[in-house]
Amino acid sequence: MFNDTQHGLEANANTATICALAQLHGAAPEPGEYDPRDIWDSGSVLYSASKAFMLLSEEVGATGYQLADEADSLLWGFVNLFDSQMRRIDRSIDRYMPQLQDLQKEQDGSEIKSHELDSVTHRVQNLQSRHDAFEVIRDTLSKLYLEQTGSMWRPRNGSHTSQSGVLTSSVIDARDFVRARKDRETQSHLPEGTLVAITGGKEGVPDEVFRCLDKAHAKYPDMVLVHGGSPGIEHFAARWAESHSVHQVVCKPDWTAHGRAAPFRRNDQLLDLMPKGLIAFSGSGITENLVDKAKKAGIPVLRVAG
Repeated sequence: MFNDTQHGLEANANTATICALAQLHGAAPEPGEYDPRDIWDSGSVLYSASKAFMLLSEEVGATGYQLADEADSLLWGFVNLFDSQMRRIDRSIDRYMPQLQDLQKEQDGSEIKSHELDSVTHRVQNLQSRHDAFEVIRDTLSKLYLEQTGSMWRPRNGSHTSQSGVLTSSVIDARDFVRARKDRETQSHLPEGTLVAITGGKEGVPDEVFRCLDKAHAKYPDMVLVHGGSPGIEHFAARWAESHSVHQVVCKPDWTAHGRAAPFRRNDQLLDLMPKGLIAFSGSGITENLVDKAKKAGIPVLRVAG
């Protein structure tokens, strides 16, 4: 006959054996059960994802074939897979939050209520850890995307913020920035610093853009770059910001909402941010419209030839 101590040791050994077998054979707990598994094998996953990205880049981007014309779009989609997973998990966490808040209010010291709260809390924490893992993968691939295409990866809509430390700057949608300015609690969408705007057409010399931004950055070390996310001058500016760890606020035209007036409404939105100054390269009538409105608003404009 076993005594109580022997029985307890045997129970602990059985539990340890079950957990070890679950990890060895990939068994997953039932919904609502405690999950003892590690979140991920970061080294292995990052290596595999990076390897797959580079193989895709080399094979699809090979010159001499028509598919090379689709390489940038395809690589963008590969990075976006992991961003989409993050957003899906965010929605799952949001669905748990009302339940979590209710359980916190209902705590009465009973074991049942305490267990329910612990279970939901554990689930939300696991989801957040999965989100963070996908963020590290996305940001690692974003860095490769910049190296391979010369463009900074960003989602089609919304902002591109990161807590992973892999990326050197965030890209904030202007609408998120305005909302965050009204709600100072949303710090991830509100980079602190001096807003400096830049505009220009599709033609230009990258070195001239970099030179102007270097001067602005020397004057305002806490500079936050504001631009429209367009090809040419603003694309060069975005590349500069990424390489100098400068946060960006991007004001893209909303063609769906404003139709042909979208670029002009975008100009108004950009000026509503009240940048410290505007660096203006030559461009289209839309560029000149922004320059004229900036002057009327009392915002200093630096005109740059070329």
